[in-house]
Amino acid sequence: MKKTLILSYTPRENSNTKKMLDFFIENNQEKTAITFIDLAEEAPDLLLKENLNLYVNRNFGGVELTDEEQKVLAKNDKMMQQLLDTDFVVLASPMYNFSVPATVKAWFDAVIQAGKTFGYTETGIKGFCENTKALILMTSGSDFGIEPYKSVNFATPFLITAFNFLGIPAQAINKFGMIEYADKSNQMIADAKEEIKVVSNQWY
Repeated sequence: MKKTLILSYTPRENSNTKKMLDFFIENNQEKTAITFIDLAEEAPDLLLKENLNLYVNRNFGGVELTDEEQKVLAKNDKMMQQLLDTDFVVLASPMYNFSVPATVKAWFDAVIQAGKTFGYTETGIKGFCENTKALILMTSGSDFGIEPYKSVNFATPFLITAFNFLGIPAQAINKFGMIEYADKSNQMIADAKEEIKVVSNQWY
């Protein structure tokens, strides 16, 4: 059975993003083995002074860490390994202040590891997760699909770029304007469910 890694940042009550994710799970839980990470409950370790320097020394400098030093990196290494072990990734998150919530960015900082998920080759940087695919589920209160906000949607381009860097082709199902077009929000969720069905049929 194919494996699916689900990354969820949907802590808000009555979250529209969660409605999309819940439908994905309901539609596919019998078709795939799911590993679920709640990024609002289980945040990756931020790259601060101690763990950042250990990571740089290990992954770029080839320094062998002590057992105690390795423990400092263990949480992020576990998340990195979960990515390496999966076939599909579903990332569900709203847009916050033009970008992604901090713990979502922290997950990418945890799993983008030199020598593990990407590396340097004679032809340039190469992502090592080429056999994985990703789906992004995202909502926003305002409409970031049209100007003046379209050009400041830094969330979707970042996520697609970060996944591509890892060698993972990613597609996004974005439903923007859930507050701005509140009278249409139910229809937007219904449309998202149909789009999720299409992706699910392609994957499984």
